[in-house]
Amino acid sequence: MKHRLTIQAEDTILDFQKKFNRIYPFLKIEFFEKAHIAKQGSHKKEMIASNMLFRGLIGRGKSHIINFNDDFSISDFEMLLNDQCRLYAQVFRKSGKIWLETSATDYWTLEQQNEEGKSLAKHFKTESENINDIDPY
Repeated sequence: MKHRLTIQAEDTILDFQKKFNRIYPFLKIEFFEKAHIAKQGSHKKEMIASNMLFRGLIGRGKSHIINFNDDFSISDFEMLLNDQCRLYAQVFRKSGKIWLETSATDYWTLEQQNEEGKSLAKHFKTESENINDIDPY
């Protein structure tokens, strides 16, 4: 399935996270000050607060339209955000009661990651809510 998300300067990161989470309820996206190395996670201290406006990251008055589909790999989706918007993103998958970085499975598609999270949620009997939950790591 094809998707389109818009990033506008006056949106907060949380606004974008909610839009992304409506498409993929068992995934969440975080933004960082620096890119992560392939197959490695990002440092928590470099995570950008969800209440930050995108104008501080992409510039005043700017907006970007992100076109993608379920078959995009996690790494391709993260690269798309970097190429189009100069944003450093990391996708996380719900695993029971915690959010795991998908860095070891960046080659999986967005749909595969979301389905894995859904399957784990059934196993652990958890819900896909609270994208603001940040686990210590």
